[in-house]
Amino acid sequence: MNLKKTFSLLQKISPKTAAQIAFNFISKPQKRKIRSFEKSILEKATNTLFHFKKFKIKTYKWGTGNKKALLVHGWGGRASNFGAIIPKLIKHEYEVISFDGPCHGDSSKKKTNFFEMADLVKLFLQQREYDLIITHSMGSVLTFTAMNSLKYKAKQMIALTTPSKFSEFIGLAILQFGLTRKTTKLLIQKIQKTTTEYNPMTHKVKDVIKNIEIKNITFIHDKLDKVVSMEKTKTVSAFFKNANFIEIEGTGHFKMLWSKKVIKIIENQITNYKAQKVVSK
Repeated sequence: MNLKKTFSLLQKISPKTAAQIAFNFISKPQKRKIRSFEKSILEKATNTLFHFKKFKIKTYKWGTGNKKALLVHGWGGRASNFGAIIPKLIKHEYEVISFDGPCHGDSSKKKTNFFEMADLVKLFLQQREYDLIITHSMGSVLTFTAMNSLKYKAKQMIALTTPSKFSEFIGLAILQFGLTRKTTKLLIQKIQKTTTEYNPMTHKVKDVIKNIEIKNITFIHDKLDKVVSMEKTKTVSAFFKNANFIEIEGTGHFKMLWSKKVIKIIENQITNYKAQKVVSK
């Protein structure tokens, strides 16, 4: 019996139980298989653990360059997802910093609400100034959320796909489980109880970029992405003046993280931004 059929039967018996199972599923992200290049990059990192709320957070540092780069993974991801990108950043003289979010990767496994990730990103942004920030998927939305609360001024940012509304992420769970309206309502109620600062169902990128200033921002999206549609990232891109939107094909939502095509685009963006700074001087 597949997942949707199982939930269809369960929802008839107990919508409340079905909503609880769906909530548990999205508040404790599934671990994905670690690829060989991810294992390799983890072995080269300097690791630390620190306490954040109820979690022990695993952090990573690579390189000794005089520029700083912060990498923020998506929901269900981990720092090592950027394993193919990190060596290129080191080559371009960046010190690269990343982390496994609450209940992600090698950080401690307790239930997390989505905005604890935003609060963690906020902490990293407060600790130091970054020359480059690279984000993936929901990591982009949560990074914008953190930036907005700090009235953050960023130098350069590259967003590898980004939903335009937080509710779109909830919508993916609803589709995956085939939830009924009643079960969906119960699920939303559970999610709303996890945070007092934000309303997950009305949380939109448009509303959380008002206090952000980014000198150079690039959005990269695969037009056949089955997780986040290209139109969502285009919508977010339009919110920023002079944003650079790059459409690609053949990498999907996750594969883009280790795509040679995407890595080359990132290198070009870094180089071009550096050249622009030299000219402006």
